Amino acid sequence: MEPWLYALLSSPLCLTATFFNIVFSFCLMRPVAGVMPRNPLRFLLIVVLFNSTFQQLVTVLTIVMLLFDAPFWLQTLTRALIYQFFCANFSCNAWISIFYYISIVPQQHPIFIWIKRNMNAILYIGFGLNQIVLLISLSMGAVTYSLLGPVPSNFTSPELNKTLVESLETDLYLFHVANFTYLLYCTCPLFTLLFSWGKTFVYLREHMKKMGQSSESFSQPQQKSQMRVTVTGMVQAALFLPSSLWTIAVAFLYITDLFEMIDPNRFVTMTFCSMSSLGNLLCFGFSQSVFRHGIVSVINKLKRHK
Repeated sequence: MEPWLYALLSSPLCLTATFFNIVFSFCLMRPVAGVMPRNPLRFLLIVVLFNSTFQQLVTVLTIVMLLFDAPFWLQTLTRALIYQFFCANFSCNAWISIFYYISIVPQQHPIFIWIKRNMNAILYIGFGLNQIVLLISLSMGAVTYSLLGPVPSNFTSPELNKTLVESLETDLYLFHVANFTYLLYCTCPLFTLLFSWGKTFVYLREHMKKMGQSSESFSQPQQKSQMRVTVTGMVQAALFLPSSLWTIAVAFLYITDLFEMIDPNRFVTMTFCSMSSLGNLLCFGFSQSVFRHGIVSVINKLKRHK
């Protein structure tokens, strides 16, 4: 992808996502009465907005860097930060899907019953461990990738054979370890999203069929909200599917030299991240009542002031 095309695609995506980040942050800070989500859901939504906001800021930095010859370490750092914020939101979506799955679907297995009773502690601890693993893998990968630069011209052959080659082999090994850890991190949330939202949707669909057979109405606000959240969650999983598959493919291609041929400047990957981030925000705006009612309240206030 050419630099101008990356800037052309990413700029409107970044501006739109930034606008919704500001609006949704305002909705969370000053929610409409009766729609404030409780923790841990509120905590996860705050993290989603935090990560998305900083992802847009770093994306803007990468666009500005196109105007000058940025140093290699800065290019590597900005890419790693975009991956960090994007993948952290990917993990947030997985934990939100687990939260709704445990909350909506009746649990009978002792393990799931125990998880439901201790959902807050499990979610906070699990989310924290996830972010630590992601931070370590990306930090190690970024540092070792920066060190895997061109061979200095002032090295003699004996030094090359003994010092530099050994150092490069160590850096390459650490880079592959970080890359494999990153691959596992990206794969687990994908399967979690597909499993949890799929199981929740199947349960609600069967529940609707039973209510239809018994002539009951599926019109209670709570039931409508559960179905809306579930359907939107499946849409989010579908939106994350292309970018997550691309991310997993990237992790595989990093092992070879093919990725440097396919996406040498990482513009394709960063564009995927921007597109998925915006789609994720729009899905939250539709599924979460705190955002929907907040936007309606802001629109009504603007109409009254006219």
